[in-house]
Amino acid sequence: MNSLKFFSALSLLLINSIIGQTFSGNVKDFSTSQNLENVLIEITDKNTYEKDTIYSDYYGNWSYTLTSIENGQIPNSFYVDQNYPNPFGSIQSKPSGNTSTNIIFNIHKSEKVNVIIHDILGRVVDKNEYFLQNGSYKINYGGKGSAGIYFYTISTSHNSITKKMIQLNGTSGNGITGLHSINFKSVSTLPKPYEKNISIIFSKYAYVSDTLHTIINGGENLTTSLESLHSNALLVDLHNDILERIFMEDPSYNIGIYNYKFETDIPRLKIGGVDLQFFAAWVSPTAYVGKYYQTTVDLIERLKYEAMINSDNLVVTNNSESSLNVINEKKIAAVIGVEGGHSIEGSIEKLTQLYNLGMRYLTITWNNSTEWAISSSDSRTATVGLSDFGKEVIRKMDSLGVIIDVSHVGIKTISDILEITHNPIIATHSGVRAIKNSSRNLYDSQIKAIANSGGVIGIVFYPSFIGDSNNDGDSDIDDVVAHIDYIVNLVGIDFVAIGSDFD
Repeated sequence: MNSLKFFSALSLLLINSIIGQTFSGNVKDFSTSQNLENVLIEITDKNTYEKDTIYSDYYGNWSYTLTSIENGQIPNSFYVDQNYPNPFGSIQSKPSGNTSTNIIFNIHKSEKVNVIIHDILGRVVDKNEYFLQNGSYKINYGGKGSAGIYFYTISTSHNSITKKMIQLNGTSGNGITGLHSINFKSVSTLPKPYEKNISIIFSKYAYVSDTLHTIINGGENLTTSLESLHSNALLVDLHNDILERIFMEDPSYNIGIYNYKFETDIPRLKIGGVDLQFFAAWVSPTAYVGKYYQTTVDLIERLKYEAMINSDNLVVTNNSESSLNVINEKKIAAVIGVEGGHSIEGSIEKLTQLYNLGMRYLTITWNNSTEWAISSSDSRTATVGLSDFGKEVIRKMDSLGVIIDVSHVGIKTISDILEITHNPIIATHSGVRAIKNSSRNLYDSQIKAIANSGGVIGIVFYPSFIGDSNNDGDSDIDDVVAHIDYIVNLVGIDFVAIGSDFD
């Protein structure tokens, strides 16, 4: 009975080794931990460079079996052994050394086989072509050329393996001198445990690929997480109007909890993967006449208050270094923008004070023109631009380091700005006029001018500005993508951004 048990155990071991070793795994989304289906899994044997591919199932699971030992007398896989001896060739101290070397390989079907020897510079030293039946073969290589490192490549219609060999002496040998059929050479032997050095590449559309290098003995279960391109990218939204909504409509609004009334709160910013949000301080030019500056200050203070009571998730920043530090802490960096030049009330001093309070971009006009700048909604948009004071504002913004925003800004005003500033300008929340003929959108020439300055155009999500010309009320993500693609094709991907204009 004991002998029978021993025989049975040995049989199981042999069967397991002969049939192969199975390993498996699961792939999840890095951020959501949801299982990912249809992930392409490319498995490469790092010794033979043979590759195979499988896909994860609906539950993110996958399984693969590696064959540890060929079954019977005919190989069922392509294999190239390391040449022996290696190094080869005589040296002065050992003139009787091996002057040639043998290369052994297996092919699993009858086909044409190419053998190529090349030097370290890729130059072909010798080559030959054979049509062979499936089986094991040995090539004798007598050396050729000067001493050094050489490579041999055995290739078939679907497989190719290259390995390195060292020739110790210069020789005028015959190179590839003979090919012989030999008894089948197994890739591995018993009872040594079967293991393979493999690499696994996991890839899926809209995700960052991941590569795993590991030794497989069988039975392993590998858990992998892939990060979406969206999560991996640094996501900046150039324009958001929630401050105006809170200030004018609902001072009790809590940005720290999920809300249904408006479009913006911290939980939804987190879900959306927003890393840096520009919050616009916009003051109604009709509701706050005579109080533009003070109301702007009040809006800025409201943002700082929201950041204070939600400090675990939101931090007001005013430069790139502090913003990146906040983002690295998995918090949202909040940067202040002021929408509309009327907020400075015609005062360079108030412009400077807003900068000191944290303003880092100023939208030169809103829909209303000022005494010093004309908006895109003004009938004079193409003919009247900056006044002398307006030019002084631009110069002061340059000296302070305030970004110039030209969304809402008139045609002539934009060209005047470009003649004065030495810095990049941006359009934080605009669209493409060639797609949607709105005064809020930019002509191709303006897009090119902004790109030439080194600036970007933030594509707005507001339906009336991005739907096609026959559709003024509705839009969807396809419309946003259409505007992005247009700018990418016109000036390049480096000059397009997102400026949602969410409330």
